[in-house]
Amino acid sequence: MDKKFKIFVIVTLAILLIAIGGCTFVVLNLINKTNSAVSEAVKEEKPKELKVVGLGDAITVNLSDEYGESHVMRVVISFGVDEKSKEFKKFNSDVTEKNVIIRDAIIDIMREQTFEMMNKKDGKTKLSDEVKTKINKLLDTKIIEKVYCSDFFIQ
Repeated sequence: MDKKFKIFVIVTLAILLIAIGGCTFVVLNLINKTNSAVSEAVKEEKPKELKVVGLGDAITVNLSDEYGESHVMRVVISFGVDEKSKEFKKFNSDVTEKNVIIRDAIIDIMREQTFEMMNKKDGKTKLSDEVKTKINKLLDTKIIEKVYCSDFFIQ
């Protein structure tokens, strides 16, 4: 009986070790596949290199505040667009041909802002988002991926 018990224990331990090894193998393969999928997703999310297309001179508008005081905002607007897009040539010519219309639309957006709105931490970001949405819609495109505001001045 002692010999049979030893054989039983050895066989049980061998089966247990094989099961643990198999589970470890499966888990490590799943982790490796997940890491591969994550690294591929990170590679795909690599930011595009955008071409900067400027509108020209600064745009200056009056802003009001809740106390009725006048303020001035001046900004130079540029667009970040994907140069490799099929729409790039058309966009470039549209910016040249419709510059006045684009600037007018941006002036309308800027005039809707208040001094308080623009002084908030995310004021410039919200302005950029509004300009991007409106100009993409105006030009019937989605090529503008980012709006850059340089020489941003509020007084």
